[in-house]
Amino acid sequence: MAADAMFHHLSLGVADVERSARFYDAVLGVLGHTRVWSDIRPGETEQAIGYGPAGGGDLLALKQVARPAADIPGQHIAFGAATHERVAAFHAAALAHGGRDNGAPGWRPDYGDDYYAAFVVDPDGHRLEAVCKAIDRLAPQPAHVAAITTFDARHLDAALALWRDTPGVGLSDADRPEALAAFVRRNPGLSFVAFDGPALVGTILCGHDGRRGLIHHLTVAATARRRGLGRALLHAGLQALATEGIGKCHLLVFADNAEGQAFWRRMQAVERQELKLLSIATTAPAAPG
Repeated sequence: MAADAMFHHLSLGVADVERSARFYDAVLGVLGHTRVWSDIRPGETEQAIGYGPAGGGDLLALKQVARPAADIPGQHIAFGAATHERVAAFHAAALAHGGRDNGAPGWRPDYGDDYYAAFVVDPDGHRLEAVCKAIDRLAPQPAHVAAITTFDARHLDAALALWRDTPGVGLSDADRPEALAAFVRRNPGLSFVAFDGPALVGTILCGHDGRRGLIHHLTVAATARRRGLGRALLHAGLQALATEGIGKCHLLVFADNAEGQAFWRRMQAVERQELKLLSIATTAPAAPG
């Protein structure tokens, strides 16, 4: 850090440092920052954690206090984001880890023609922002940036329509609206959708059994591809699963879906050639004997 930098670091008071660690690990992780030190001693006072660039010192410290001073009008912290996709991932990660929406990802022309931002409130009431100023809103753009948010029952009809219209996506009885709604309820905050304006253009369904994660229906509409949206949805899902303590995920791809297989190879997914997938219905008859 430069000797004449305006700030050396900022410090916030929080009520539960372990809860805050889960939240900030996720939201700062998608922006490229990490927890650089940790002093967590469950049950003790004056616990704290610090965040900053990997291998560097802390720029943001969180300290557990009895009465955090939060939700103060006019006060917020803005984090820089390298891309619009990272702004969207920041917003999605916050909502998946106990934060509240305070402004969806999008252009903020009142702040400048290049100002793209999202706003959230952390579990203690601290107001946060992620902002990217890498692209001028008025300059010609190859495509709009989609907003990513958590999947809920309101999105079922549009998601099903997208899956039906997308080659390579297989649907079954498990994709009945009531079954999907039950899946999302059992795995809150782990699945995501992407919108381009009012249109739902991407999905990812994620869940886990406490041991391994499962990824279903990572789908991007044909009109919204080649923008990094599949990667952004996957990142949001993996971050959410990681905060649940899940270290590995499984997924299925049809053998004739060459485009899907190529995507997963780019994402460094590994084909398990030593294994064979077997399925059995819960109504299958018991074996004799």
